[in-house]
Amino acid sequence: MKADYVETCNCDYGCPCNFIGFPTYGYCRALIFYHIREGNFGDNVKLDGLEVIDAVSWPKAIHEGNGTMQLFITKNADEEQRQALIRIFTGQAKGDGPFALFAPTYKYILDPQFVDIKAKVDGKKSSFSVPDGVIDVQVENFVNPVSGEEQDIKIQLPKRFIWKVADAAKTRIMRILTPNLNFDDSGKNAFYSVVEFKGP
Repeated sequence: MKADYVETCNCDYGCPCNFIGFPTYGYCRALIFYHIREGNFGDNVKLDGLEVIDAVSWPKAIHEGNGTMQLFITKNADEEQRQALIRIFTGQAKGDGPFALFAPTYKYILDPQFVDIKAKVDGKKSSFSVPDGVIDVQVENFVNPVSGEEQDIKIQLPKRFIWKVADAAKTRIMRILTPNLNFDDSGKNAFYSVVEFKGP
């Protein structure tokens, strides 16, 4: 699949997890949005145009495990598409993306929710939400405090398994309110990229 990818987390800008493997504050919480431009599961299940939010939390660094994960899948997906997305994003479908690598770090995989996802894909000014205050994320660009000009900051990590090059940004709003995942990490790290993953 090929997808627009918006990553937001609780780390300081740039996210040290990308460099030294440990989060800024000792724990990791993230809301990650995928707008699938084009994709398929097997030969018959098309995923074009579908959207998924991956809500995740770990008490320490990701590789130390004990994480919690919950998927929010657009209600526009039919039953076959829903099951395909669950298999992909929980790592059951393997492939070269991050999903199978992250799967062993989860202690809890909560039931997926099929919801109305509102999203605007606009690079470093993207936003996504689930109504009734469940999820709200708004990303914004960095602004030079002297000139007022918007910054153009990219991070390149050629060996990274999610994205190779991403536009660095920050969150204006980043919060989730559910019975099991409840946090507000507004004003922290964000990335926008276009990612491509293949099955096994």
